[in-house]
Amino acid sequence: MQSVDTAAAGTKGREEAPPRAGGARSAALVTAGIVLSRLVGLVRQRVMAHYFGTSAWADMIAAAFRVGNITQNLMGEGTLSATFIPLYARLRGEGKGEEAARFARSALGLLLVVVVVASALGVLFAPWLSWLVAAGFDEEKLAGTATIVRIVFPMTGLLVLSAWGLGVLNAHRRFFLPYAAPVVWSLAQIAALVIAGTFLGQRGGALATALAWGAFAGAFLQVVVLLPAARRLLGRIAPRFDAKDPHVREAAARLPGALVGRGIIQISGLVDTLLVSFLGTGANATFGYAQTIYLLPMSVLGTGEAAAALPELSRDTAEADVAKRNAAVRARLGASLARIAVLTVPATLVFVLLGGDLVALLLQTGTFDQEATARVKPLLAAYGFALLGNAAGRVLTTTAYALGDTRTPARFAVLRVVVSTALALVLMRPLGVLGVVLGAVIAGWVETCAMGIRLSRAIGGLGLGAIRGGRIALLGVISVGAGVLVRSLLPAALAGTTIGAMLSLGAFGAAFVVLCPLLGLFDVRSLLRRARR
Repeated sequence: MQSVDTAAAGTKGREEAPPRAGGARSAALVTAGIVLSRLVGLVRQRVMAHYFGTSAWADMIAAAFRVGNITQNLMGEGTLSATFIPLYARLRGEGKGEEAARFARSALGLLLVVVVVASALGVLFAPWLSWLVAAGFDEEKLAGTATIVRIVFPMTGLLVLSAWGLGVLNAHRRFFLPYAAPVVWSLAQIAALVIAGTFLGQRGGALATALAWGAFAGAFLQVVVLLPAARRLLGRIAPRFDAKDPHVREAAARLPGALVGRGIIQISGLVDTLLVSFLGTGANATFGYAQTIYLLPMSVLGTGEAAAALPELSRDTAEADVAKRNAAVRARLGASLARIAVLTVPATLVFVLLGGDLVALLLQTGTFDQEATARVKPLLAAYGFALLGNAAGRVLTTTAYALGDTRTPARFAVLRVVVSTALALVLMRPLGVLGVVLGAVIAGWVETCAMGIRLSRAIGGLGLGAIRGGRIALLGVISVGAGVLVRSLLPAALAGTTIGAMLSLGAFGAAFVVLCPLLGLFDVRSLLRRARR
């Protein structure tokens, strides 16, 4: 396994090779799929907020789904991005299509075994897992959480199988479907809540159970959407149980580092959820709502950009000439970081200055009132400062994976958890949930800076010359300023309402779309046309 420390020699001072034109188009397709799924996910969250607000049942749902998310991220897309996808893309790039297909089916067979075992253990140890993630809950809340976990854990297994299909499609540069597929998962939950809410009213326990079963049904539908698409590319998807496959062994050699890296990150999220569970009723729900809004731009800017870049980076690293390889990697990395900066800086200002409007627009309904909005608003402002660091960190980690290095990201992930937990323990006493969020935000920047320094040494730079800092700052200030100006001119009757939020955020969006091409950053309309092509 190669470390990024040893990946470069004699690359500084060479002219950067331009990245392939497909990089921006791939990112646009990933972005379109993620935006669609996240928007429907926000509708799902709004429906949940309507029925559960910041109640005790909202806390239990947030904790139970956190258990599922940890497992999914540990075994799913994150780990496959470090092990399966780079090898599969490399084999296809070398013209070994049949060999790549066999490797994909072997990986599916091993994944099936892991999923069945993990799902069974999750159901069996649901009470212990619930305590592990929410020890601050009382006995009744822990029992309710365990009931939901028993349904959520098998659902997670289905989502892990979906991640395998996503990996196959990504390697074939089919980006939109796999990232839009979670729409059916969200729609199934929305349908379950609306139907159960219509017939059961506001009965929290019954509604929570209906939501969990809706999520399970949605995960099954997601598999039904993705696996046939993967079958068309592979010819057949009958799983192979061949541990002697040399490519499976190569992927397995990368697995420990990937699992440590992903596992440490999930432990960090688990610790945050555990600490928040001691902060009273509504704390976990408030924490979860803020994370949901934060993850919309984060998924688009970090996960989406990294997912689009990984197959291309894996092909770039196949170049035998180290200097040429590093030049190509630097150019592609710089282009990705530039796209991230253009979008994250304005998003950060929106979170900080228009965060209350954003929460009101997306979640304020039913039992989620203005008081709940006021609880979420400061958490969202804090998360705004994490956008650029965490999104850039995803791409840097993906670059290390493409270079065959899973150990370096794992080491820095450990550093992140230590810093995050230490700061959370110090800050949560005076600041409550906000202290936990600030600890995570600062730790994310520490990890990203450390990863950037190490990777820069390895490949001779990060391509940061592609980032137009002055223009990006001007874009953020003017576009968000338009939203703040409109909000200040609104009559008192519209302050804090959904209509007022739509007007202020609409002014920001219009200014952003107009200013981007004027400042020479990118043309939103041409990007959408390219995505459609």
